[in-house]
Amino acid sequence: MSINTMSQCLDFAKKTASSQMSPYVADGNYNACDMREGETAEMYKTFFEGQSYRLIVAKAPNLPPVYIRVVDKNGAVLFDNQKMNYTHSWDFKVQSTQMLVVQIKVLDQKKATKEHGCVGILFGMETSKKK
Repeated sequence: MSINTMSQCLDFAKKTASSQMSPYVADGNYNACDMREGETAEMYKTFFEGQSYRLIVAKAPNLPPVYIRVVDKNGAVLFDNQKMNYTHSWDFKVQSTQMLVVQIKVLDQKKATKEHGCVGILFGMETSKKK
């Protein structure tokens, strides 16, 4: 992937996911890459006790649904969007500081020509509420 293409992919992910982030605030880390049907990727991220988060996976419109699964260090499944019609977002709160693994897979439509496009993973944090 060229630097220009990577930049365009990051811009796409920022714009697409940012519009869906409110009332959460993006954490400033934008992770995006070009993926083909059937490809998988994993991302490791630390989440902090008591904090509420929003996970958003943005994808190019030409791609089929993206399977998202979040697991803890022991492999316990915390989120599986296959059971939720392949939703692209998840709001959650962790009870203890821990590293989680976000696993994504662009579903394979089993066609002769494989589609490819940008897929981005973004996280937002809930802002503190004034009392």
